[in-house]
Amino acid sequence: MPDYRPIAEAEYEEYTRLLHYAFSPAETYEPTESRDDAPDWSTIAEERGLYADGELVSTVAHYWHALWIRGAYRDVAGVAEVSTPPNHRRNGYSRQLLSESLREYHEREVNFAALWPFSHSFYRQLGWGRCSDRLSIACTPDTLGFVNRSDPPASSDFVDLDADRWAELDRVYENGNDHELAMDRTEQWWRKRVFEWRTDPYVAGWERDGELRGYLVYTIEDDEQRTMAVEELGAIDTEAYTELLRFCRYHDSQVDRITINAKDMLVSDFVDDPYAVDIEVQPGAMIRVVDVERALSSLSYPTDGAVVLEVIDGIAEWNDRRFRLVVEDGVPTCTVTGDSPDATVDVATLSQIVVGYRGVERAAQTGGLRASQATLETLTALFPRTEPYLREWF
Repeated sequence: MPDYRPIAEAEYEEYTRLLHYAFSPAETYEPTESRDDAPDWSTIAEERGLYADGELVSTVAHYWHALWIRGAYRDVAGVAEVSTPPNHRRNGYSRQLLSESLREYHEREVNFAALWPFSHSFYRQLGWGRCSDRLSIACTPDTLGFVNRSDPPASSDFVDLDADRWAELDRVYENGNDHELAMDRTEQWWRKRVFEWRTDPYVAGWERDGELRGYLVYTIEDDEQRTMAVEELGAIDTEAYTELLRFCRYHDSQVDRITINAKDMLVSDFVDDPYAVDIEVQPGAMIRVVDVERALSSLSYPTDGAVVLEVIDGIAEWNDRRFRLVVEDGVPTCTVTGDSPDATVDVATLSQIVVGYRGVERAAQTGGLRASQATLETLTALFPRTEPYLREWF
């Protein structure tokens, strides 16, 4: 029986070797003999491995996040660095690794788990559902020429930022992240993941009267066209947003193209010619309810109601049963029951409904949820659709 456990210090080099082969096989491998030699950005996570006859056959890393879900920041495990080398594939090791990971989250009373998938279909069959979309906006610097019609505000300036200003950055970040799945970032996340993660990005800010009111995290990439790739843009208000676009416009002598990862298409509403902006929508992160009973008992609901759910979960047996959810006077309780179900739902679809990514009617249309019209109306009232957006990669 394979053994699931933390990666010991003596096993760390083998762990990083497997990760390199899984995710960067075309690059030269440089051994990392110990955690002391690892880059700072890689030290946030807790590594785990699945061992068969003493050999490391599958890897995973756990992050511990707090994401905004239905009225409060809630603990969410971040699943990353899942890999199994080719000589050990088709043995069910990845499934067992993730099953054991869910059991660990369950024991730690972490009720949600999120990840960025290499394959949506693979994780869908294990109970994860897509919870966010990612917009990539591309244009030339000239497309942002509308900023030239006005002068920059008085007493304002663009500045270079370093990690010691993380608290100011966090204030701006929180102002623009009033949506489902927004992260409650820590100082460690700012220092080790925003400023240092893999690409060593530029971080620039816009100040007015000495106050930071917006920022950009970006790199300059040399592809067929030199590109200013904006990974993150945060602004206090429309004025700050416009000035950050001005900063991008001012790169016209250095780059041919600008790309911006965003949660909406706001840029196209500012420019003179929306057809000059290319917008690509990509599937984003996925999320999973780890513990249905605890998760549904913890949420905030907009109305009272009651429903019995039969949840189908083929990997977390504590979820594969019927639950009665009752919200009375705004107080929810969810308990295991033997009553006849009002609705049957697989755990991936339920997870999408819980965070608001998938509306109840659409869930029924696509087959993940089966219920009467009256029950669909009850569920719609309890779980109204939202616009979740998970920005952070891990």
